[in-house]
Amino acid sequence: MPSVLANNYILVDVATNKILFSKGADQKIYPASITKLATALTALNIYPLEEVISIGATYSEGKVMELRTGEKITIRSLVTSLLVYSANDAGFNLANHHRQGVPGFIKEMNGLVKQYNLRNTNFTNYDGIHSPSHYSTVYDLSQLGRLAIKNPVITDVVKHKQLLVTDIFGTINHPLVSTNELLGVAPEIEGLKTGWTPEAGGCFIALMNINGRYLISVVAQSPDRFADTQSILSWSKQHILWLPYTP
Repeated sequence: MPSVLANNYILVDVATNKILFSKGADQKIYPASITKLATALTALNIYPLEEVISIGATYSEGKVMELRTGEKITIRSLVTSLLVYSANDAGFNLANHHRQGVPGFIKEMNGLVKQYNLRNTNFTNYDGIHSPSHYSTVYDLSQLGRLAIKNPVITDVVKHKQLLVTDIFGTINHPLVSTNELLGVAPEIEGLKTGWTPEAGGCFIALMNINGRYLISVVAQSPDRFADTQSILSWSKQHILWLPYTP
């Protein structure tokens, strides 16, 4: 087993959904900004990619991309900013764009996880800011990751270490640097999403490509989420062998 300091972790083979190892996989944890994978999936499910949002009031809680009042920007650009830079104001505007406002959007987020039978997850917000009733498990997050990577918009965006998004006129620039510190460091890492709050500790869901085979790892309550993930990756490269399957 790899040396992992996180309280909770899991490694899943994407193709078969086989759990290769885990600790506390079904214990309640706080997902912090990994929440934004569900926010992105919900937005991509209900809005056209090129639909334009006109930014209303500015939103300044936590990490923001500094969207401006009156700025016109596409759903695609907001989802990109949400996933790469973890921009809370992108999440707010995606949620607030719902015809029933933020509560309607969060209801759709919870409907998404219920649809896929993720019974140990409940969302009360779109950005992962701490709430005792906003929770998940590393198992549920691994399944959310398997669902997310079926969407090519998500898999393309989360590979990028940095990107630039603009308003629809190309006059307002938002340079984005990924919160995923393993991009460009460990070539097998192709995403997915980081998270941190004091209550959640460090958490990270990683997509690993090992010779064309995909694994998803999740670490939560970690003192060093990236070192833990590198440890899981190193162990996986040494100990996991895929063989041809004959029924």
